[in-house]
Formats: sequence, structure tokens, C-alpha cells
Amino acid sequence: MHPPTAWNGAAIAALVLSLLSLLLLLGLGILGLLVSLLVFTPLALASSITAGVQLARRSQRGMGLAIVGFLLVLPGWPITAFLLW
Repeated sequence: MHPPTAWNGAAIAALVLSLLSLLLLLGLGILGLLVSLLVFTPLALASSITAGVQLARRSQRGMGLAIVGFLLVLPGWPITAFLLW
């Protein structure tokens, strides 16, 4: 078996989208909150799950990126609920 050489695109997307989600959540007020919750958070979750499935089947790099992307998105919903309440 060859060592993994290519990075998984979904894992990279998951990390980038989760970082964008957190930045919007914390930086742009109510509009950023809604865009983060309705756009970037679901996309980051879907990318993280997709990357996890792909990485289990392929010989690629990026499992850490997918996990970090997933973990960075999780605090978004409680923060949003707190800020909207």
C-alpha cells in the first residue's frame, strides 16, 4: 500500500467553511449570524461528513482537517441560540 499523497478536497472545504462560519458568527452581527447558521454551517457539516466517508475509502490525507472542521462548527448552534434569545 502506498502512503497517501493527495489531500481530500472535501476535508479542506470543511475546514475553510467552518472557519468562515465562526468568523461570520462572531463578527458581523445579526446578518452574519443568519448567514453563518443557514449557509456556512450546513455546508461545513456536509463537507466534514463527506470527507470522513471518502477518507475511509480512499488513500488520501485530511482526516484531521475534516475532524477540526466538524468540531469548529458544533459551537455555532448554541452560540446562535444564546445570541438570539
